[in-house]
Amino acid sequence: MPGVISVNIPIKGKVEHFPMLPACEYDGSQAPGTPCWDEDEDAPQGAFNHAEVMAAIEKTEDWMRSHPNIGFTGSYIQFLKIVNMLMMTPEGQEPDLKYFHVPNTEFIANNMDVYGDPEDPEWVPNANEIVTGFNGLLEANTNAGDLDSFVAKGWNEGVIMGFVNTMDPVKTHQTAKDIQQWFVNNKDEPGFDLVTWGFKSGDVVHMPESGKTIQIEDSGTTTMSVGGFLGATEATHDVAEVEYIKSPLVTALAIFIIAALIFGSPLIAAILTSTLLVTLFGQYGLGAYFTSVENWSGNLHFATLVSLSIAMGLGVDYGIYMISRLKEEMAVTGGKWKESLQNTLETTGAAVFASIVVLLASFIPLLMTQLANTWALGIFISEALIIDVVIALTIIPLLVYIFKPKYVFGDKK
Repeated sequence: MPGVISVNIPIKGKVEHFPMLPACEYDGSQAPGTPCWDEDEDAPQGAFNHAEVMAAIEKTEDWMRSHPNIGFTGSYIQFLKIVNMLMMTPEGQEPDLKYFHVPNTEFIANNMDVYGDPEDPEWVPNANEIVTGFNGLLEANTNAGDLDSFVAKGWNEGVIMGFVNTMDPVKTHQTAKDIQQWFVNNKDEPGFDLVTWGFKSGDVVHMPESGKTIQIEDSGTTTMSVGGFLGATEATHDVAEVEYIKSPLVTALAIFIIAALIFGSPLIAAILTSTLLVTLFGQYGLGAYFTSVENWSGNLHFATLVSLSIAMGLGVDYGIYMISRLKEEMAVTGGKWKESLQNTLETTGAAVFASIVVLLASFIPLLMTQLANTWALGIFISEALIIDVVIALTIIPLLVYIFKPKYVFGDKK
């Protein structure tokens, strides 16, 4: 199914460079000697008032747009670059994309024809002051909340948002690795070293919308993580890979133990559990097929993990019905297998088949949705139902006849 995956890169100024002091109060409410920020005397606070940080964000966004797996991106930088272009294009001319750029020190030095003062050739404007001025201009001429999606009100936190244009799990995984490597390669470059990119395990994060503070679980890693659906996918990548083996095995073990206790027969429990493996590997095969045709809605990922346990649960239900009825019929017919099997198939077997048809009909609407995870659940469960009914009506009676468990045949074999 078509779709894109969002990717967000949070940005926050480092405390040692941007301490974000509280505003000075001159009414005596502040203790003497308390460090504070005077908006009239001190330079504006926040990483987004620093030209080199803005240039680093611009460089990162340009790199992201050049990446083969990343399409559209957006950040506060786009606003800043537009203002710079409009303000610096010579009067009377159409806006020149040459000036669609962050006005950092290097860019200003290369374009002194528009930034300089003809009456004072030696004067070079301060890049931070230009950025701060443009920020103030944007803040004054936009509605409340217009900029909040990209930059926080304190000008010290922001985000780069983008979209990965593939759902291929190999490519999305590589894209996340490429983003992480980009910041490793540029960690000492101007601007990059002044802010924290993304989050790391153990970080404490303040949620401005709710006012709450949360701490990211410390996994012992130092690699920066990205946000958005790409980040969520990566966070579950390793877990899902393990769970696709562990979760079904745990389910199978639980079914074996419960069945053995209910029927008082480890052999019956083994028959039921072994048939579930057919359903399980059928699901693995379906996921492999969708992977081979690059249908990433149906490959084995964390969202389809739940279908495995549901499929195994449905499968064991029908097996229990068939075995229980076979036991009853064997008692009624005096141990005549053929007659017992025929009666079982005509009664419980017919009910199982009807139940499967009804369940399949209920899952068909899920196959018509554009929601990838819902569609995947529908297709995986539908396949499992078909496998389950075949196993319940053919394989389970065959295994019961071959192994002749006492639960069904009694002491006579």
